[in-house]
Amino acid sequence: MKKRILLGFGLLLIIFLAGSIIAVLYITKTTDRMDRLVLLHQVEILREDLIIRIQQVQSHIFRSRIRDSDDIDVLISQVQEMDRTMDSCVGCHHSPELTQGLVLMRDMANDYKSAISHLITASANPSRIAGLERRAQDLGQELITMTQGMAFTANVRLQQKTQETMTTIREVRWVLSVTLLLGLALAFIIAYTLIKGLDRRLQQLLEATRRIARGELQHRIEITDAPGSEFTELGEAFNTMTHNLHVSQRQLMQSSKLAAIGELATNIAYEVNNPLTGVLGYTGLLLKADDISADKKEYLKTVERETLRAREILKNLLDFSRRKPPRLVKADMSMVVQDTIPLVKGQAKLNNVGITTSCNGILPQVAIDVDEIRQVFVNLINNACFAMPKGGSLDIQCRAERDSAGRQSVIVEFSDTGHGIPEEHLDKIFDPFFSARPDGGSTGLGLSISYMIMQNHGGRIEVESAVDKGSIFKVIIPVLDVQGDGWR
Repeated sequence: MKKRILLGFGLLLIIFLAGSIIAVLYITKTTDRMDRLVLLHQVEILREDLIIRIQQVQSHIFRSRIRDSDDIDVLISQVQEMDRTMDSCVGCHHSPELTQGLVLMRDMANDYKSAISHLITASANPSRIAGLERRAQDLGQELITMTQGMAFTANVRLQQKTQETMTTIREVRWVLSVTLLLGLALAFIIAYTLIKGLDRRLQQLLEATRRIARGELQHRIEITDAPGSEFTELGEAFNTMTHNLHVSQRQLMQSSKLAAIGELATNIAYEVNNPLTGVLGYTGLLLKADDISADKKEYLKTVERETLRAREILKNLLDFSRRKPPRLVKADMSMVVQDTIPLVKGQAKLNNVGITTSCNGILPQVAIDVDEIRQVFVNLINNACFAMPKGGSLDIQCRAERDSAGRQSVIVEFSDTGHGIPEEHLDKIFDPFFSARPDGGSTGLGLSISYMIMQNHGGRIEVESAVDKGSIFKVIIPVLDVQGDGWR
């Protein structure tokens, strides 16, 4: 989601930046054209002023028949003004054709000034003065005509430049309008996409929270985002939380059941043990009697055998209800696994089960009661062998892992290829006296005792199983140090 937000803002920035650059280029171009327009207008004003000056000189020549000193001063002043205007006009920037025209106009203006100079200095010859006046007036009229022609050409060019400038201004306005509209449209699309995505994910999270509140602790959020995204991490954290909550609830329920059954087993064991002792004693006396037939003694032997079996069950019940705190020592789990294998080789060979181990790596030491943990391993391996009556394989792996909170644990995993455990039995396999063996050859206390042992060690047992696909039991023990007789 963060990448999408950054991408959206990046696109907006690119659009506005591109629009701004284009607008700046157009504005710069427009400014240059406006400067040229101003310059052309100034030149046009100079040309109009030049025409006015020439016309003033022409008018003075036409009206000044008497050549006194005042008339001459006025004429000279008007010619000087005309000359300065001509210099200003020629000094401006022009196109090549206008520059050539200005050069010709400059040459004609020099001839015009020369004719005026001859007219001013002429004396005592009326016919010659009249000729000079006509020549000066003719040159002045030609100069006016040339200037007006150039002014017309410049005016046409001025209109053309004005039209081009107005077109550029309209283009700038269009570019700015398009940039603004594109930015607004993209902002709307990004906002809609982000809101829709956020709403969908929040609704999914809210629905999952409601289902968890209804007790559906096995519900998981379906993660569809790319790995590493914020919602992927949130979904994984939520699923981990619900998984841990489900495991904790199962452990709490199992602990409550074990505590209740343990208390009940203690009371029953005391109440039943005394009658069983009496039955066993009288059965022994009858077996020693000489007046009992052989076939009846066989019945008595069956009674004795089953009574001993019942007493053994009661002993297991008492042991189950009298679990002592573990005597913790530092140990290497891989070594405990290796020491356990010889104890179950006979059962594995009898069931044609091959055992492989992958516990050769270096594992952190854990604080355990070695005998009790070995008992857990024996129970799990024996159960795996009984789950493969026609043979199979059992793979034992050891590894160290850290959970989401950073706590390190040692995991011993038992994977078999047996018939698996039905889903409806998974919540019952740690209950006392529960057994899935069809022959009833189990007391159903092995996994219950193993579960209690792991609880006393601060660890747990997790199971994954599917019918006809085998089972995986994980023994998880936290990495803790021992200080005296307790935890540190």
